[in-house]
Amino acid sequence: KPQDAATTAASTTRNSNNEQTTMMTPGPEDDLPTLIARQDHLNILRYIRAHKLREPRTVVTHGKLLLGVVTSDGDDGGQSVTMRPQRRGLGDAERLAALEQLCVASLDVGDLPLAESCLDAMQAGVASGSPVSKESARYRKLLGMCLEASGDYDGASAVYDRLLADNPSNGYASKRKYCILAAQPGKETEAMQALNDYLSKHPGDTAAWNQMVEACLDASDFRGAAYCLEEVVLGCPLDSNVHARLGEAYCTAGGLANAKLARKHLAQAVQLDSNNLRAWYGLIAAAEGYLEEVESLSGKGRKEAEEDGVEVARELIKFGGEKLIQVYKGTEMINIVRRMLKESSELL
Repeated sequence: KPQDAATTAASTTRNSNNEQTTMMTPGPEDDLPTLIARQDHLNILRYIRAHKLREPRTVVTHGKLLLGVVTSDGDDGGQSVTMRPQRRGLGDAERLAALEQLCVASLDVGDLPLAESCLDAMQAGVASGSPVSKESARYRKLLGMCLEASGDYDGASAVYDRLLADNPSNGYASKRKYCILAAQPGKETEAMQALNDYLSKHPGDTAAWNQMVEACLDASDFRGAAYCLEEVVLGCPLDSNVHARLGEAYCTAGGLANAKLARKHLAQAVQLDSNNLRAWYGLIAAAEGYLEEVESLSGKGRKEAEEDGVEVARELIKFGGEKLIQVYKGTEMINIVRRMLKESSELL
């Protein structure tokens, strides 16, 4: 949907290295609630940029006040947007950064007329004093986002193709092309290929690996999801939830080796966060899966497996069960948890 593409565009732009260069400024010392209470529009926008917050409604409200944007309903039922000339005391660079920020935020809240007005103002130099060239990468990024939001995916793709022709390593344009495909039903395969192409050139992008995880899970490719989550773990080694998801992917993929890997990552998850109940349940399930895999073996393979990890798996089930009983003791859930753990104990 066009609305979905606009929201995705706003989120991805904040993660773009190029966008960080053009929009980041030193943040004010006061916190955001204090700045809002003081109605310090300029520093509100600075704070949100510096801390990379997703506060589109706040940006729209205070960005319009800062830049003198007035919206009204037109005679044809549409929205009319006017912007007063540049305000004194506000430098050209600050005006342009605020205008870009307002453009992205307006797309995030689905206000396409406001976003297009910001784009027109940039090109005409209304808010910044000096116009931004239509051929600049800065302008074309926002143009592509506006075209996506309006549903003109072909036009947006053409913009990003030109950006890639100018600079083949432009990660922003590559991500946007993926988002265009992902927003269109029936193009899941093409979207995954576009994301693969992006990751081959930008393997350190943890957010993109997370997106690939979701694509693999949608296709029930649990081995592929586990591979992608391993890459995510490299970027977030101390995140309990990431280890838990990786353990779940290995557990679902099946097999003795995967069961051991699942057990390892789920144990790491509970070590990093002892209150992660999802990881505790997963640890018990992974240990059960390991015992079931061992039961399916015969001969020498079973003997080696039993010597290697059966006792560990049994102890993990007991340990995880004791933790869950402790957590749910005195609650309405305790009887359900006890029944679940009783089934698990039958494998011991």
